[in-house]
Order: sequence, then structure tokens, then C-alpha cells
Amino acid sequence: MVPAMRFLVFSLVLLATIPAKAEQFSLRCDDGAYEPLYFTFDTEARKAIYESPAQKHPLPGTITRSMGRSFLFSVQMIGPEFTDFVWNDGASEMQIGLRGTPFQRKFSCSGVALRPVVSGFKTLWPKQ
Repeated sequence: MVPAMRFLVFSLVLLATIPAKAEQFSLRCDDGAYEPLYFTFDTEARKAIYESPAQKHPLPGTITRSMGRSFLFSVQMIGPEFTDFVWNDGASEMQIGLRGTPFQRKFSCSGVALRPVVSGFKTLWPKQ
């Protein structure tokens, strides 16, 4: 293998092993004729906040698994069980399913300015 090719392969392997940058960001997910859903994340704290027009207050969630900027998270207090959400960053798509049921929906999402609910990262979860 030529030296330039070795360097390229080494660089790609090195980049693949670097963990995703911790950050806070918000998404707007379109729900057809209904009002949009909003999600705000703190990837370092592994927290999520779900805002829905059907809920009076924002709901806390927990990121349970991640792969780069795509991850699985759950939100409490929706229906009889937790609700699972999958954010697929590459497809800009949110998938929602009620745990233990066949219910599943997908929404197209896009990044938006950090939502004011970001202050909830300090108040929605019990103090440790």
C-alpha cells in the first residue's frame, strides 16, 4: 500500500473511533396537518425533552443508546408504558413507537434554534 493510502486508511479508522461531540440541540418534527413536535437533547447528560401540543408541559426523556448523532431514547408519562423514540440523524427522521405495542410512526425533522425549554435540563429530573 502506498504511504498516502496508508495515511488515509489510518485517518478514517482514527475518526471512526472518536466519540460523538457532546452537545445540546433542538429538532422540529412535522406531523402533517397537526402542530409540530419539538425535541431538545443534551447528548453529554444523555437527556431529552419532548414538547407536544397534546401535552401541557414538556416531558423528560433519557437517551439509552447512541451511534454518533443517531440514538434511541425513551420519554416517560405517555400512555401506560414508556414511549421509545429513535432519532436517525442521517435520514433526518424521528421514529416513535409505544413500547410493547405495534404502534409506530415516522416524522421528518429538521434542526432549529435551541428551544427555551433547554432550562428544563436542570429542573425536569430529580436532583442527584
